[in-house]
Amino acid sequence: MNSKKLLTIFLVLLLIFLIFVPTSSPRNDNIVYIKDFLNREDFQTISTLNDEKDSFIYENFRYAKPLQEQFVYDIFYDNHYLNKIRGYLNNDILKSDFPIEHRFYHKESPGMKWHKDTLLYEEPQYEAIYTIDNQSSSMTQWKDEKGKIDEIWTEPNSLLVVKAQGYEHHVTPPLSGEREILKLIYTQTNNVNANYHKEMKRFNKFKND
Repeated sequence: MNSKKLLTIFLVLLLIFLIFVPTSSPRNDNIVYIKDFLNREDFQTISTLNDEKDSFIYENFRYAKPLQEQFVYDIFYDNHYLNKIRGYLNNDILKSDFPIEHRFYHKESPGMKWHKDTLLYEEPQYEAIYTIDNQSSSMTQWKDEKGKIDEIWTEPNSLLVVKAQGYEHHVTPPLSGEREILKLIYTQTNNVNANYHKEMKRFNKFKND
């Protein structure tokens, strides 16, 4: 067999490989949206959280409080759900000891300004928004590497995961209705930085009020 035939066979095999063998590319873990995150039983359990506004701190554009209920932590940091999130990310994740926060954004809220989440650990953490209920028109928007703006309306029982210091993002005003969420953190390391301690001080007011 001459070299011309060998080259032809090689090129044909290369073409077949390129067509039928998928090439893997790194997943973009800057922002991930997971629908139907909790199973039905856990979703119903989370839906029983106390939503009386007098138990929250009013922070001008939202009502918020750190959760003391251990069952919430047990659900979101269960290995089943940790593995579910790991399946969407490039990196492994650990549960965080940072408080899970229960928040309401009311219809008069101006939403949230464009920002990147502050680094709280030596490696970027993943900040997660779990939507319990959403009767508003709020859209979460973010800018990708090319500056293109994407957006999503977060539905109940969904988890939106945003990598700290990744994409710049914001939330548009509710305009009508309310958006009820949990804000929690998954981390790549347990080694915290000064920002972590500074942010933890914010929760002292909840303990003293």
